[in-house]
Parts: sequence; structure tokens; C-alpha cells
Amino acid sequence: MGSDIFLNSEFYTDKNKINFKKAIVFAKEVLLSKKRLSGDTFFDHNIRVANILAENKSSPETIIAGLIHATIKYVPEEKVENSFGKEILYLVKGVEDINIIKQKNENLTAEALRRVLLATIRDVRIIIIKLADKLDNQNDVTVLEKKEYTRISQEILDIYAPLAYRLGLEKIRTKLEDLAFRVLKPKKYEDIQNFLESTKEDREQLITKIIDKIKVGCDINLIKIKGRSKHVYSIFKKVVIRGVNLDEQYDHLGIRIIVKDEKDCYSLLGFLHEKFDPIQGRLKDYIANPKPNGYRSIHTAVSLGSRKRLEIQIRTEEMDEFAEEGLAAHWRYKGLKSDQSFEKRMAWLRGVLDMQKNTTAKEFLENVKVDIFTDEIYCYTPKGDVRYFPKGSTILDFAYTVHEEIGNHTIGGRIDGKFVPIKTELVEGAVIEILTSKKQLPRRNWIKFVVSSRAKQKIRKGVKKYQNLPAFHYRKFKPIIKEEHDSLVESLDFLNAVCVLTKCCYPVPDMDIVGIITKRRLVSVHVPECRQAKKDQDRWITVQWKETFNKKIKIFVDADDRSGLLADLLHTIASAKFEVSEAKAKFIGLGSSQCSFVIVPKKIEEIAKLVQRVKKVNGVKRIYFE
Repeated sequence: MGSDIFLNSEFYTDKNKINFKKAIVFAKEVLLSKKRLSGDTFFDHNIRVANILAENKSSPETIIAGLIHATIKYVPEEKVENSFGKEILYLVKGVEDINIIKQKNENLTAEALRRVLLATIRDVRIIIIKLADKLDNQNDVTVLEKKEYTRISQEILDIYAPLAYRLGLEKIRTKLEDLAFRVLKPKKYEDIQNFLESTKEDREQLITKIIDKIKVGCDINLIKIKGRSKHVYSIFKKVVIRGVNLDEQYDHLGIRIIVKDEKDCYSLLGFLHEKFDPIQGRLKDYIANPKPNGYRSIHTAVSLGSRKRLEIQIRTEEMDEFAEEGLAAHWRYKGLKSDQSFEKRMAWLRGVLDMQKNTTAKEFLENVKVDIFTDEIYCYTPKGDVRYFPKGSTILDFAYTVHEEIGNHTIGGRIDGKFVPIKTELVEGAVIEILTSKKQLPRRNWIKFVVSSRAKQKIRKGVKKYQNLPAFHYRKFKPIIKEEHDSLVESLDFLNAVCVLTKCCYPVPDMDIVGIITKRRLVSVHVPECRQAKKDQDRWITVQWKETFNKKIKIFVDADDRSGLLADLLHTIASAKFEVSEAKAKFIGLGSSQCSFVIVPKKIEEIAKLVQRVKKVNGVKRIYFE
């Protein structure tokens, strides 16, 4: 047993390992004579499950339950309880409860799926054991009949791998996806695997050169830099979604950089965006705005020329550990601030289950698969709050997350300031504003195009409340929105006019401002002391700083050119709790640089405070907004 991970891992105490050995003896006694179709024993299988759990740094109780799971089929429950206690028996029974899913069902039934999710809610360790069990079984699933192993593999892609993602179990998720994909599409799997093998040496050489280049001139403490290979199934999805041949895919290059603390994450981001050419729209700040499963990291991508691009992840050691092991490793942080993170991760699941109390089994299965097992996008409210939605969600889906009655009276919305109808699909990262009318009432056909289970439930309720009609089912639609940036100023007297902050006096929040309107429905915004403004004092109109926004905001900073300028500014903006979706720097001559940032809006008072913070950064000469 000396080669077993759980007996050699530094994460477990000597006392833990004594209990592991006790569980091994127990499992051997009960399961060594029980053969699997693959030819080995259930005891061998349980040892491998325990190793998978240990690789993901699961709790000692989870390892023990993994070692002895399935034994209650052959021995009384009292024997397990007497040997290992109530907690371990509870976990073993929980795994067995999930196993009531009948192997010969063509599809996972609504009731079985409900049990899987309820087991997750009751104790997340149960589903972690089940996922490890699934992972080991998938290695030799083809010993079953083709119809059966195809069903199981599809079930893994549809249910278990997405659930692993939701729980932050990245290592398990990627392995499950690749193993299931290899069974379902062996030729495509082999093609991608061969492509990755044939290009491996070139990729590794290029990654080594890039890492060496990053280290030159970087004074940030880089704890670890490693190449990050894409897994086979993720590449297949990109090939399918983009419709681009495998040999024309140019983003198989990726690195992960581990730094000491959160401040270093932003400092390094600034350094990289100065050193390389950042690709627009690829900066994602999951530190300021973590994913629902608790994932935190900064993602960016830079151009390397020759149509090659490099994807970069920046995170701390703790962020990296949680990204890899997710909730499996949560036990080591009990009592720390991550308990709050744990609760947030589970909230989405409780919410979905609570919503399904009064639905039929068919509706439950349909809705829960949409809400839990589809890809997600995120959008912002006009005050900068983030909301997550299943892909394909619409303006109306968004409206119902604001408030039930807002949804019931929605007539349309604005995506980054552009008016769109209620059927329009949401655009990831956009600022969404909802427009309502008291005359609008919920309609039965709204069910056709909303996606989220919350919206469907609220529409059914609203139709019954306002029209006393039963609702029916349906779906979708698509927009193309060009991203622009919001003005910070508005005129209540000329609501359709565009307010432009002038570059003669550079007004910023919280200065006093005046407006001058032109024939082209443009309002130029000045400070009252501005010479240009005083020339047209007879045409002054009242303007004010906005309270809410319907687009992102672009801020420019002119400063003395120096190394680390972009990094310092990025850290300053991040410290003010603003999320940045774009960061660039360019030399503008005479020893000066211009840095620009696209930020997610907040209250105007917060923007005013941000301006004051940025002013204090060494070398800053001027701050202004687009």
C-alpha cells in the first residue's frame, strides 16, 4: 500500500493515516472477493477512488468513506457505524442513495437528478465521492455493452462533469470530460490527441521563451510559472463552436502564473500589458468578480504575432488551490473567511431546488438542466452589480432577477445603452438597463423565449395572477451590439442629447459643471471657470453627474512614462474595488504615456473617490473620461 497517495500525502496527519489503514483492512475483508466486470475487485476500485479523493485533497472523512463505500451492501450498517462512527456511515449511505439511479434507464430521471442535487446540498462530500467513483469507473466503462457505456458517458458530459464544474472541482471535471469524450467520439479524440502530441515540442519551446521573456525586467515575486495545456474536450468544443479546423486553432498556448498576494496579481497584469500587446475583450477579472463556484483569477490574452496568442492566468497560491480542488479542499479552511465563500457556492443550488417545489418532474428536469448544467454568461446592472445567467438568456430573464414585478411590466431594455426588445439575448459583460410600463402585463408567449427557470416560474405565476390563464413552453433569438462607453453626465432638460466631457478643462467627478448645447444635439461639458465655457455663457444649460449607467466607462490617464506605470494604476483601480475589463498603455511622446481603462460602473461618489486615488499615483498629470 506504500504507493497509495492517501497514505503518503503531507496533507494528512499520522492519526488520519492510521484510520485510513483501518478502512483498508475493513474494505479488503468485505470487498476483495467481489469481482467487477473489468476483472479486478471492488476493493481495488475503492483504493483508486480514495487516491482520486486524495489527489484533490479531500477531507480525511471523505477518504475513509471512499475506501469503504458500497460495503453496506454486504454488511449491516451497525458494523460500519461501530467501526467508523455515524459521520462516515452517513456519507457511505449518501453515496448508496445516489446509486438508486437505475443503470438501464435511457436518461437520468428527474427524481434521480433531484436526489443527486439533494445529496449535494445535504453534504457536498457525498457528491465528491460519487464523482471520484464515476471517474474511476469511466476508465474501463467499455467492458459494458455499447448501448450502456454510451449512455453512461453521455450522462457524464450532461450531468456529472458540469456539476463538478459548479463545485469548483476542476481536476475531476477535465478528466471526466476527456474520458467520456474518448468513449463517445474516439476518432475525434484521437485526432486532437495526435495534434497536441505532434505540436507539443514546438509549444513547449515557445512557452519556455515566453517565460524567460516575462522574467526579464519583472520585479514581482513570481512563485511559479507553468505552461497550461488545454484538455482534449475543451479543444473539441472550440472547434465545434468556432467552426475552425484543428490546425487553424491558434490559442493552444497558455500559462499560469502564481504570485504572492492579490496586489501582485494586478501589478503583474500591468507589467504584462506593457510588455505584450493585449487582445481586446479578453481581460476577465474573476478576483473582483468571482465566478459562482468561487473561482478567482485574472485572465488575459496577448498577441505573439503570426496569428498566435497566449492565454494567461494570474492568481495566488490559495486561488490556485481552490481552482484545482474546489470544495473538496474546503475542510482545511473551516473557520476562516472561506466559509462565506462556501455558502455562496452552495446558494445557487439551494435556490434552484427551492424554486422547483411546485413544478412537475418534467419541468424540474428541463429547468434544472438549464440553470445548473449550461454555460453561463454574466452581465451588470446600471449600478455595477453582477448577475449570472444561462447562455441564451434574454432581457426578460434579466428583468425577473431584478424583481418579479419589474419582469411582469418589462417592455424592453438597453444593452450598453442601445434599446433592444425583450426577446434580445444578453451580451456577456454588458451593462443592462430594464425599461418598464405599468400598462405592460405578463403574456403567455413569453415562455417561448426566456431561458432561466426563475423567469419561467415567475411568468407562469404572473399570467395566472393578471390574466388567470395557464402558461405554456418555448425559446430563443440574437443581437449584435457594438460596445461603446457611457458618458458620466446627463442633462435632464435634453435627455436625448449626448453629453461630452471636454478636453479644454477636463472635468471629472465631483467638480461643478455646466453644459453648452449645439445644434447637433451634443452637449459639451465644462467647469464654470473654463475660458471656452465663459465665451458662451448665454447658452449654458444645467447638467449633472449621473447616478446610474447603461454602459461601461472609459477612463484615460496621462502620466510621465516609466516602468510599472500601468501596474501601479491597475492596482490602484483594483484597490478601489472597480472591475477592469480593458487596460492599455501607449507612449505619446515627450516622456509621456497614456493609459486607458474600461471599468464597470459604480455610484458616481465611488468614481469621484477613484479619481482622487489615481491622482496620487506617481507621475500622473491628467485624468479624463471618454
